[in-house]
Amino acid sequence: MTCRSILKRLGLKLPLLREFIREHEQLRAAHAQALVELQTVSAELDQLQATLLRLSEGSAHPGYCHCCHQRTFFLLEGEWLRDQYLCAHCRSIPRQRHLHYVLDTHFPGWEKQIIHESSPTIDFIARWCERYSSSQYFEGVASGEAVNGVRCENLERLSFADDSIDIFITQDVLEHVFHPELAAREICRALKPGGAHVFTVPRQPWLPASEARARLSATGIEYLKDADYHGNPVGDGRALVTWDYGADFERLIERWSGMTTTVYADVNRALGIDGELREVFVSRKPQ
Repeated sequence: MTCRSILKRLGLKLPLLREFIREHEQLRAAHAQALVELQTVSAELDQLQATLLRLSEGSAHPGYCHCCHQRTFFLLEGEWLRDQYLCAHCRSIPRQRHLHYVLDTHFPGWEKQIIHESSPTIDFIARWCERYSSSQYFEGVASGEAVNGVRCENLERLSFADDSIDIFITQDVLEHVFHPELAAREICRALKPGGAHVFTVPRQPWLPASEARARLSATGIEYLKDADYHGNPVGDGRALVTWDYGADFERLIERWSGMTTTVYADVNRALGIDGELREVFVSRKPQ
């Protein structure tokens, strides 16, 4: 029998000793918690020192992030700002912050509206919106059905009722759709009168006309250009790029959707908005 177990047995009979053992156990737990908190503080100090060093080198600067809604530092972690210009707090990238800025600026009260987001890779919209829903695309699954608790929606054949959504959000999704004209039409159908499709897409201004990279045929996928893939939060982690959008994209999306489209191309380092292919598009359904 160990000394500690003997003390515990004695404590059952001796109230003062029992109280001493109880307080000793509390001190042990408090000490362990203090060690955890000390490690956290130490990690935060290391991060602060690294940020201060970046500030002195010019690779970081202070600002306000519209994704996490707080003062922060923006970190330049490479020359490709589209993916390497990060918020130190939430790790958002420019096009995400730009989309949130457009929501905050042009859609006051959006947090209380009915919002659906297709194929989200981050939870920034969900953090703030009370009536938010999301979906992913699963091949072979009907729109409206669930896969492991995740709703499936095919943008070309949405299951939503007409005039049911205030804001429909897609972030770098339309370049992975075989028939974007059907997707644009379906999104418009599901939007309420006056509703909006708020989205990002990598439009390449140096490309005069949009071009399909792949299309569906009776035998499967027909590749018109070399296969290119982006990240995908479901499946095998790869999403085939089906379209390269060019300088004519705004005219195309207006013709496909029947909505009026506005393009926002802000540059504002104080908000962490800069870099390549950062544009946010807003297509509004007529009242």
